[in-house]
Amino acid sequence: MFTTGSKFYLGISTLAAIVSVVFLITNDQVALGCVALLGLMVSAGIIAGASLASRDGGDTENATTSAAADPAPTSSIWPLALTLGLVVLIIGIITEPLVFVIGIGVILAALAEWLVQSWSERASADGKFNALARKRILNPLEFPILATAITGVIAVSFSRIMLAVSKDGSAILFIVIATLILVAISLFSLKPSIRTTTVAAIATVGALGLVAAGITTFGIGEREELVIAAEEGHYSHQECGEEKSKYYDKHVERTVSSKSGVIATVILKDGELTAQVLGIGEGQKQITVPRANPTSILFQNLDDTEHRLTAYLGEKPVAEGVTEDDLRCTQMIGKGGKQVLTVMIKKPTFAEGPYTLTVPGIEGTSIEMIVP
Repeated sequence: MFTTGSKFYLGISTLAAIVSVVFLITNDQVALGCVALLGLMVSAGIIAGASLASRDGGDTENATTSAAADPAPTSSIWPLALTLGLVVLIIGIITEPLVFVIGIGVILAALAEWLVQSWSERASADGKFNALARKRILNPLEFPILATAITGVIAVSFSRIMLAVSKDGSAILFIVIATLILVAISLFSLKPSIRTTTVAAIATVGALGLVAAGITTFGIGEREELVIAAEEGHYSHQECGEEKSKYYDKHVERTVSSKSGVIATVILKDGELTAQVLGIGEGQKQITVPRANPTSILFQNLDDTEHRLTAYLGEKPVAEGVTEDDLRCTQMIGKGGKQVLTVMIKKPTFAEGPYTLTVPGIEGTSIEMIVP
């Protein structure tokens, strides 16, 4: 006759076998998913066999008391959590790696909780002592993990709200929520007689309301200006022309840290571009740039108008059979401004070059970058 434990593991093994067949039928890339599902099926089958052979660990031959006299085990949610983790794991195999990792985390947490709970129930004949033993082992782990998870959910919900409302409205909403939290905490501190359950209930209602608002605004989506910025990539690409960019040239920095570690200073003065290299007094028209290493070049504008320094690093493919110029540039700076341009050139000059430094809008002057 099958024992209770063996029935559970046989059910898991059968479910894994069915899912593996469905996975093979519905997917082309089957290697990883098939191996994982078959591994789960075999593992559950082995555990079911061991459970059946040991009769779930029961010692019926040397039993001295009736099974009815043994205390009933307390109810546990961890088998359900373990099953949920297995479902998430299987879904993650088919969909996203992040879901797969979350499933593994849920499974490990459920197994640890279930193991400690089972041990604590047999630690002694005193139920209160057993509960205390469980708390001493798991509470130092449960509380930080639970606090981190709750904080993460609240932070994500709050961010969804801030991204959905307008720019001015988000600032006002932030002030209002912060004020409400401050007032509530002040009242709790001034009224120490308030019951702990009341404080916990108010905090829970507030957190649930914030999460509900976050879910609602997540369905609404981000505000229009952020959607347009994401589609057009305002902050993900450089605009290296002679015209001032609305987004890339916003909040221009005119100073440079003394720890930038530049290899040369490129100066624009009276429409002429020259490079000053450490140890060489005169202005140069060539600089040597190490290959496959991030290299910083300082640009200083001494002209009366705003300019930027642009580095031409060859061509890069953008589609099959289509290439475009690979450009790097500084922001546009006015007279006396300084900015650092960082480049990394992977191929030597003879393979891809020439590599040059120019100023858009000023013709006939450039600095050649020699890459050995």
